[in-house]
Amino acid sequence: MSKDIRQIFRILAQNGQLAERLDAHSTLNVPAPTFGGPVFWETEESNGWKLQFNKCSGWWRILDKNDVRVARGTSEEQLMNLLADKPTSLLQNYFDEGFRFSKTPARRQAGKCVILIHGWGVRSTLMQQLADGMAENGFDAYVYDYPTAECHITRHSEVFLEKYRKLVAALPVNEEIYFLTHSMGGLILRDAMSRMTEAECRRISAIVMLGPPNRGSGLAYFGKLPGAESINASLGDMTPDDDSYVMKIPSPAWLPPTGIIAGRNDGKVAVENTHLPSGLSYRHIVVDSDHPGLRNPSNTLKHILSFFDKHAF
Repeated sequence: MSKDIRQIFRILAQNGQLAERLDAHSTLNVPAPTFGGPVFWETEESNGWKLQFNKCSGWWRILDKNDVRVARGTSEEQLMNLLADKPTSLLQNYFDEGFRFSKTPARRQAGKCVILIHGWGVRSTLMQQLADGMAENGFDAYVYDYPTAECHITRHSEVFLEKYRKLVAALPVNEEIYFLTHSMGGLILRDAMSRMTEAECRRISAIVMLGPPNRGSGLAYFGKLPGAESINASLGDMTPDDDSYVMKIPSPAWLPPTGIIAGRNDGKVAVENTHLPSGLSYRHIVVDSDHPGLRNPSNTLKHILSFFDKHAF
């Protein structure tokens, strides 16, 4: 058990944040009573909590004051993610409640942050490579996590805006704010911005959208099948029809510099459907990528950084 892990665990246990981490992030643990680990376990104890590493397997677990196992894992990476307030793994992320931000601090401080919003059918873990890339280039990266199927996009945007305003209130007043969205995440941002004041919109320095279905996606017709809405509320909001939700998103009071990166081989959102509605100014570029590949920094990061810096690709 490393010194850093011990120290972070002690701090979280003492300031009450450990319980919040455990509530927010699933480890696929089934709470189970234990004997407290008097043998076979290396133990760090703080404020009634125990962090233990098995001396044989290397697996770890966290016990509460009653020696009930409340979290478990098989790697230090999972544990570090949990302690850092991030999803513990890709699979376990799908069991998280969501509706929250996870922060990846900048490698060097430059007074800038970027807020990342993932798309339909996935969770925030799949934006982490981009978050890491932005952090390496001087941005504090805040990845927003939400269960995409749970409600309609309008409700998602309401919840996001509430969380976003709390985040902004805690930032320095001169912090530059950027947005990076993938797929449906761009629609959530657009809907949220339509509810923002002009001052709030002007607080945003620039936006880059990756493969946004601004004019819909043919795959969204699956969300209109009988019974589909009861298990996936948001998919049907993105059909390419004139009366579709995506065609009715109001314009914001002010649109920051906005760039759109479309995938030539997207397969889910046609290049022509990534464009914003007429009357809104934006820059557009097409890269050799499919839809998931737009989240790969090797395909898009240099274009994202260029737009954030120069408002041009």
